[in-house]
Amino acid sequence: MSFRRYFCFRIKRILAQYFLCGAKTVAFLFWASIYLFVMKHTIFKGQVTTPADDSQIYLAYPDNYSQFQFQGNKEIEIHVISVSEPDNATLEELQERLRRVHHTCREKRLSGETINSKEFFIDYQHNLVWCNIFKAASSSWLYYFNILGGYSRDFLARTRLDPITLARKKFARPSEEELREAISNPDVVSLIVVRDPFVRLLSAYRDKFERRNQYYLKIAKPIVAKYRKRTIKLFGNVTSPRPTFYEFVAYLIDTYKESKLSEFNEHWAPYYQFCSPCAVNFSVIAKTETLDRDSSYVISELGLNSLLSGPRSKRTKLRTVMNKARDGKQTQQLVRRYYSQLDRSMMRGLLEIYGTDFEMFGYDSKVYTQYGRKLG
Repeated sequence: MSFRRYFCFRIKRILAQYFLCGAKTVAFLFWASIYLFVMKHTIFKGQVTTPADDSQIYLAYPDNYSQFQFQGNKEIEIHVISVSEPDNATLEELQERLRRVHHTCREKRLSGETINSKEFFIDYQHNLVWCNIFKAASSSWLYYFNILGGYSRDFLARTRLDPITLARKKFARPSEEELREAISNPDVVSLIVVRDPFVRLLSAYRDKFERRNQYYLKIAKPIVAKYRKRTIKLFGNVTSPRPTFYEFVAYLIDTYKESKLSEFNEHWAPYYQFCSPCAVNFSVIAKTETLDRDSSYVISELGLNSLLSGPRSKRTKLRTVMNKARDGKQTQQLVRRYYSQLDRSMMRGLLEIYGTDFEMFGYDSKVYTQYGRKLG
């Protein structure tokens, strides 16, 4: 064999070995990636630590408002509260809330209102009835109801299904008759959770109109078409295809004048109309501002500590808007920023819609008068 033929032969062998080695390397990396992916989403995902104390209740942060909001499958920390016997001050405050609701119902002659039962959840097994007010700690209590309905924490952490869809599979929408029968049971705790009405309204606006929500685009387009010229006249050029807060409030006020509350979406319908507190004799009025304490009371009252306890290190996916500032400072800044767009006439129009909620649940509407712009 000549040197030239020998040299070509050696080059071919070296190249063949090189490509064979490369193919094996690529195959190894591919299967290793598959293996790590499967382990991450099965074995490692299911590992939990043992809770140190069964009296610890894991409560998702209430969906109070902040500029760092997000929505979708997002992992958030589960907030831990200790369940203990309520003190006298807590019991007195809860009783005062009930007295205020009853007084407002009588004063405004709302006791004969029909019951809007469609957003209620009835857990017959655990003697709990809850009216789900969107944007008022609904993610927290949906999580609780899904646990009470039998879903495991690991499943709730992995699933991409919406929490309310899961909950409705376990707790169907009750009829008015079924709801009345349930709340007539003296052993049942009937719960409503509320928050400052204007903070909730702002939360609903930003969640539905400042994010890419295809459903609410149907509502957004006619709002922009109707009010954009007025907005530009007041604030200068506005190019966003979504309604400003000013336009949204103008839409609410006009809708209320034209059809009262029948056309209001569930995310901004007033509490007294949405959950019928004058027709449903709620036994607990909880507030997002005192949610840990109020939820602890309900859980303790029903003896649900062991069912609703969970691992301290667990992270749970919830479709929620997470509060980044539980001291309320960012909420106050956002309220000032958005409500200062409104003039005083619009503030009065909003209070005509939501004033009953402020009065019924003990919130101070006067704090908002400082934000309204003077006309002219």
